[in-house]
Amino acid sequence: MKKIVLLLIAVVSVFSALCAAPQERESEAIVILGGGIGSLTSAIYLARAGLHPLVIEGGIPGGLLTQSHSVQNWPGELEIEGRVLTEKIREQAESNGARFLAEEVIEVDFSKHPFTVTTRSLDSSHSTRQIFAKSCIIGMGTTPNFLGIPGEQTYWGKGVTNCAICDGSFYRDQIVGVVGGGDAAILEAQYLSNIAKEVHLFVRKDHLRANESHRIEALMDLPNVVFHYNTEVVEVQGDGNGVTGILLKSGHAAPREFPLDGLFLAIGSRPNTQLFSKALKLDEKGYISLKKDQETSVSGIYAIGDIVDPIYKQAISAAGDGAKAALQSQQYLMEKSNHRLASARAKQIKALKENTEVIEIATVQQFEQELKTANSPVIVDFYATWCSPCKRLSPLFESSAMRLAGKVKFLKVNVDKVGDLSRSYGIRAMPTALLFDASGKMIEKKTGMDQIADLLELLGETLLENP
Repeated sequence: MKKIVLLLIAVVSVFSALCAAPQERESEAIVILGGGIGSLTSAIYLARAGLHPLVIEGGIPGGLLTQSHSVQNWPGELEIEGRVLTEKIREQAESNGARFLAEEVIEVDFSKHPFTVTTRSLDSSHSTRQIFAKSCIIGMGTTPNFLGIPGEQTYWGKGVTNCAICDGSFYRDQIVGVVGGGDAAILEAQYLSNIAKEVHLFVRKDHLRANESHRIEALMDLPNVVFHYNTEVVEVQGDGNGVTGILLKSGHAAPREFPLDGLFLAIGSRPNTQLFSKALKLDEKGYISLKKDQETSVSGIYAIGDIVDPIYKQAISAAGDGAKAALQSQQYLMEKSNHRLASARAKQIKALKENTEVIEIATVQQFEQELKTANSPVIVDFYATWCSPCKRLSPLFESSAMRLAGKVKFLKVNVDKVGDLSRSYGIRAMPTALLFDASGKMIEKKTGMDQIADLLELLGETLLENP
């Protein structure tokens, strides 16, 4: 008897070790890529929902808005510095439980779940790490195009800008210039024409690239708008505090100075989507394509702000995107969690049904297959329909199967129907029970109601006390 107990304990131990499910890779609930207004808004919503999002800020915490010296179109603020505004929103997100990581994203893998985001430190070590996420929100914005001329960076935010809607009001009744020949330049000039004293449009070629002819015609009819074709801006000039003028070059003529108070760059920007070119669907201009609201081509991945918006490019619209993406990602996680729970319950029910079932053996081949596929001890009841002790044992055998569900496989063999199997194991009396280990090796044989009842009781004590 002691030998049986020790053997069963060993079988159960090996079985548990082999069948133990590997731990699920630890994942962040939601990772936000980018630290601009849209990302910070997402972080507020998610943090207040108790999801403690991780925000990977990148090299410009707060985004491009931090470069604006004065923001006058943010609701609730008559005027506020862009850096101050983003800091206020960041503090709100952090106070609600959002976490921030001052690293840059260098690689993503959205092909399997959990998603993988690889980051690199911004210090000299350039160390990398992998972060796993159940959902991601992408708010990495765009990189504005620059002319690459002297004075451009010196006076960026001090007279040089790329957003008329953001900064146009600073130049009321002043002289401004717009660089570009596309639709964006036409829109910028049109907007500024209602504010500035004079608007000068500098076009490098001898024609416009803009497609909206009615806008062009309307703009040409305005008395305060002047078009300069075949003209390049080659330098931005200033007095140290702000722009005072620019240097222009037309054809082979010598450069000439042109006085103005502000210069608006309408030469486009590049969405920061290089990382996502193979991971997500992009449109023809390289912006991330969206399906429903902020959902990308990959379920569980959402995108917001300028990286999806080639038209408006406003802080307030990015914030709206961020709120929608946060709510969508919450819904995604909830549905995924519910699906996992439902799937787990279904598997449990299926396993319970399978494991509590006493399997009736019809052929020798079926018996051999059941032994071969067993991941647990197997007990086999050899019986006959005309055997009274067999009939008394049957309820005990079935109740034991329920009690030891998942720990022991229970089989029944009718000796009159599968005689070859009975003879191969030398069955000469009924009921007889054979016990096999998980490898299919027979380790015990008991005959008679009492012996089999003792064996079933011993199995229960051993396996239930040593789960």
